[in-house]
Amino acid sequence: MFIILKDDDDDDAADNVVNYIWNILGGGGDDVGTHPANNCDGEFMTCETRNASVVYTHWGRSDCTPHTSDVVYTGYIAGGEYLHSGGGTNPLCLPETPEYNNGLVSSGSLRSLIYGSEIQAYDYLPWNDIHQHDPLCAVCLAQGRSTSLMIPAKRTCPQGWTKEYEGLLMGSRHDHPGGHEYLCVDLDPEVKPGSSPNKNGFLLYPVVGVCGASFAACPPYVDNAELPCVVCTW
Repeated sequence: MFIILKDDDDDDAADNVVNYIWNILGGGGDDVGTHPANNCDGEFMTCETRNASVVYTHWGRSDCTPHTSDVVYTGYIAGGEYLHSGGGTNPLCLPETPEYNNGLVSSGSLRSLIYGSEIQAYDYLPWNDIHQHDPLCAVCLAQGRSTSLMIPAKRTCPQGWTKEYEGLLMGSRHDHPGGHEYLCVDLDPEVKPGSSPNKNGFLLYPVVGVCGASFAACPPYVDNAELPCVVCTW
């Protein structure tokens, strides 16, 4: 098989041809018309893309999106206490079974404190039955993709991206000193059984847009309406 490239062919075209040959000769497919598919129509998967993978956190669930991702581990959402101005602002997915170092010290005040989370949804009717429950989480591995993206105020992914899950945008309450990052919590949240007692800690509230001088994109945004979100991989 001979392949002739014209002088005006660019480097990308040459790379695609080389990758196509590699896919055939290197195990990518026995038939000339067969090659691994990726997210880009009309392009061949490079060796780097074929072996790539990306990790994302599925907030609010103990599973990963079927047929797209595998579970690395499951756990509980945790973070700083809602009244504390110090500590970490990023939420963590704490594993269900921790492993402590030898020589553990269980006392002392010079510490950074972490707390379990609670969903605060008493006035959000779809989730009223899980108000003050502790949401779960899972760390997921998406193979054959190289990046992940959380898009606020959207329910769909851009063309060519893989939708991992759709959710509700959640954050800290506006008047609490313990602010933290926004999370995209799955629309069908899973909570720890028997976790309804109100213990506070790391609190998650639905996020709404406030129309006015400081948020002038209304319409199409709606004042005081809960914002969705979506997590996508490429």
